[in-house]
Amino acid sequence: MKRFHQTLNRYLAKQPAAQSLAQLQLQLDAFHAYYNHHRPHRALHGRTPLVAFTARLKAHPADPHPATDFRARTDKTDLKGTVTLRCLSCLRHIPLGGAHKHQPVALLVAGRRVRVVAEDGSLFRELTLDPQRDYQPLGTPCGRPRLGHHDVRQVATIS
Repeated sequence: MKRFHQTLNRYLAKQPAAQSLAQLQLQLDAFHAYYNHHRPHRALHGRTPLVAFTARLKAHPADPHPATDFRARTDKTDLKGTVTLRCLSCLRHIPLGGAHKHQPVALLVAGRRVRVVAEDGSLFRELTLDPQRDYQPLGTPCGRPRLGHHDVRQVATIS
């Protein structure tokens, strides 16, 4: 820093004496422009300080916004057991089934991943939203698989 001040003082000594602060500021601005933008620097291998500064990688803060949007909201299912969620500027309809009509639910959203949870904390449904569809398919329900009439298994008895 002493070297810089010495160079600045030498420059100002060669200039006509400033009659006002505005004139002094103009002289300082001229020195600053020459020193940083035009004068080659021996320690920087002939580059100007501005060129050396812009060539270096700069530190910057991490992304201030998380990559995933986390949110939680509460709602009630409609008459058909469907809950609505706004995602990507569109409403997405998530069916839970008619057995869950008019039930209060919590929606836990992490990006496109959604969990629909009952008041007691039990999981109604977990899905990844399909951005191409407003009405999300019901998919595989949570809990024990139900047996249909064609899934009945014959149980052998020991006699």
